[in-house]
Amino acid sequence: MNIICWNVRGLGQPSKRFLIKDFLNLHFADVCCLQESKLDLVSQAIWREIGGIHLNQFLYLPARGSADGIIIGWNSATVTGHFVSMGDFSLTVDFCSSRDQSRWRCTSVYEPNARNRKLDFWNELRGCATDSAVPWVLCGDFNAIFSLEDKHSGTPSLVDINFSSSFLHDFLLREPSTLGRRFTWTNGQAEPIWVKLDRFLVNIAFANLYTRLFQECLPRLGSDHVPLLLVVGVQRSIPRQFRFELVWFSAEGFLDLVKSWWTDPALEGCGAFILSKKLSHLRGHLRHWAKFSFGSIKLKKLALLNDLEELDIASEIRSLVPTEVSRQRILWKQLEVIRKQEEIYWRQRSRLQWTRDGDENTKFFHAVANGRKNRNFISRLTQDGVTFTDPKDLGNIFVNRFQLSFGSSRVSRLKIDFTKLLELKIPVDLSRLEIPFSLEEITRVVFDLGGDKAPGPDGFPLQFFKNS
Repeated sequence: MNIICWNVRGLGQPSKRFLIKDFLNLHFADVCCLQESKLDLVSQAIWREIGGIHLNQFLYLPARGSADGIIIGWNSATVTGHFVSMGDFSLTVDFCSSRDQSRWRCTSVYEPNARNRKLDFWNELRGCATDSAVPWVLCGDFNAIFSLEDKHSGTPSLVDINFSSSFLHDFLLREPSTLGRRFTWTNGQAEPIWVKLDRFLVNIAFANLYTRLFQECLPRLGSDHVPLLLVVGVQRSIPRQFRFELVWFSAEGFLDLVKSWWTDPALEGCGAFILSKKLSHLRGHLRHWAKFSFGSIKLKKLALLNDLEELDIASEIRSLVPTEVSRQRILWKQLEVIRKQEEIYWRQRSRLQWTRDGDENTKFFHAVANGRKNRNFISRLTQDGVTFTDPKDLGNIFVNRFQLSFGSSRVSRLKIDFTKLLELKIPVDLSRLEIPFSLEEITRVVFDLGGDKAPGPDGFPLQFFKNS
């Protein structure tokens, strides 16, 4: 599903209306948010020219004079829209997906240029918010910068930054990563001023709903603003690679199992061959054990919470018998173990070095892990003028690139005669550099590295070798 946000001046001109229509149909947007500055009345006929047959439903906030107009259009075959609120600077619509029945809220904004109305704008947006569990996306022309980097030249407004930062902090909003341009508006002068005024903002619930989330800057056509396309969905499914989970160490008797699996195969050959085969053999046992013995942390937590809920309900009606009281204590202890395991699981994915074992903010770890996944997601690559989006094509491009880089030796451009370089210097004994590394040196260096760093191609982090 795609959401397009476009601030356009002079929407009433037929040529620009057809331009927008072709542009929107080209990108097959399910939801389109336009900021317009001329039309105080948008009829079905006018919208048909803009949205075409694809975007067949719309709501709009009429323009007043030369500013503040907003239109939200959507494809009723894909999403169902319900009007929520209309203010002086915003239009809010709740959407429900026809594919998976997921629900989310969209607020399109048009912040005024007048300084005396800025505070009214932010207060109105605060009134558009709903419960933090409801996915919420905001888009449009905020007419404000959110950081010093949002303005290329000129004096940045610290008042704008203060208003916007407070708003982001209060509602836990963030801006998805951007592909393409850095700025979205220009004054079009000989020495232009470039500013980032247009953007998408999403809350944590929206980011969790759509794991694939980024905004793309589209070509600037007939406007001083750059259209933005928010691409949302789920990450393409790829074969799941093996990953050793540090939380497995918390399972009782786990190290004894690993030792038995490690010594099981009798192999002959060089050390590297034996190590590779033993790790491969161990991966198979760990996959089976994790699926059928260790199980899902989430499912075990839900089962414990359900059992505790039943005992709580029973205690409201009658006094618990001694066996029930004992069972309740055991369940609470098991729940504490599950919470600790859950924290280790998400801390391994967040890779935050400064966290401590006592922190149980798994929701924060979850948000960090998803945010990093979105930043690292590569949706497309261009090679020799051709754009590729298929995951297999992207993988082949990387493989070919690395083969070209590492497949052949590169002739060094530096020719150093060390004899002439050091002939006037005091001789230094460098024979120690040629001494083979000892097993103790290799062990000390490897074990000094962080245990929860990214695992190698075999899927085992250093913590596995340290603890085993």
